[in-house]
Amino acid sequence: MVRAALLFALFAGLVTACSGPSALDTVAATRAQARTTSDSAEAFSKQGTILLATNDFSSQERMRALARQQNLAVLTAYTPYQGSTARIYGSTALGCIAGAVPVTESPDLKFQVWGRGRNYAHPIMAQYLNDLRVRIKAQGLPPLVVGDIGLKYGGPYGPKSNHASHNTGIDVDLPFFFADSADVSSHPDVYIVKGQKVLPTFTPEIASLIISATSDPRVDRVFVAPMIKMRMCQLYESKPHNGFLHKLRPWFGHQAHMHVRLKCPSDSPECVSQAPIPEGTGCGYEVKSWFLPPPPKSKTTRTAPKPKKVLPQQCKILWSQH
Repeated sequence: MVRAALLFALFAGLVTACSGPSALDTVAATRAQARTTSDSAEAFSKQGTILLATNDFSSQERMRALARQQNLAVLTAYTPYQGSTARIYGSTALGCIAGAVPVTESPDLKFQVWGRGRNYAHPIMAQYLNDLRVRIKAQGLPPLVVGDIGLKYGGPYGPKSNHASHNTGIDVDLPFFFADSADVSSHPDVYIVKGQKVLPTFTPEIASLIISATSDPRVDRVFVAPMIKMRMCQLYESKPHNGFLHKLRPWFGHQAHMHVRLKCPSDSPECVSQAPIPEGTGCGYEVKSWFLPPPPKSKTTRTAPKPKKVLPQQCKILWSQH
């Protein structure tokens, strides 16, 4: 049944969620393997309806209860989200944000900079990053490094960017290295896998970073390279509090950073939620399918046309005012 469901969910359009060169991409992009549309940027427009956000992170008690419900380790730092003036319109792949706040550097949080003005976040993302910074420090690890988040009013980064999302301030890239100096803005990428090979840079400290970033009830999903997902399954599927594996999603690229996506804030009803992740850890056929040989090509198979992207009217108004 699981395999049949996965095959039914075969998607037509392959959209890279984040930037980052990948040797795996050139091979995997030609494969018609079983995938779930829940992780594709195309999934937003295929749902046909806007899913209203119902997430309640208004108290420590509520967030701890959600963590237990999701089989996550109950972490110490949760900043309750009790609302803000920020509003999200549309999806992370086609949307915007009013009221984004800048995330700035501190002794325990540094930026790897890939473009100007990409440090704007929804307040719930700013709270999440601050909590993650505190958790990382509490583990005795070096300062957290943050990559791209979003623009001041959201929207795409432009035609030269490989990002297919980061439109609404609830996405963030977290590189796979820690701040080893005061300035890591130009630090080169650190790859922890290459194709199906796990590199020595995939250290226990990096595994702890992945777990800490993913084990948060505010997190909807985290994109990583398929081999990273496979390795984390090998290490942690049999251990307690492995609910974070459910949120860890294999995707093209993402060999040098993970892409964290939060759930729609409860006070942004126009925020379009992504399709739910299939149940389970995803450590079986789903992740293994990424490494299967490509099926024979059919001469009669035609690629379905991509749906036309329609920008929310609120975004047009917002951008016209700024």
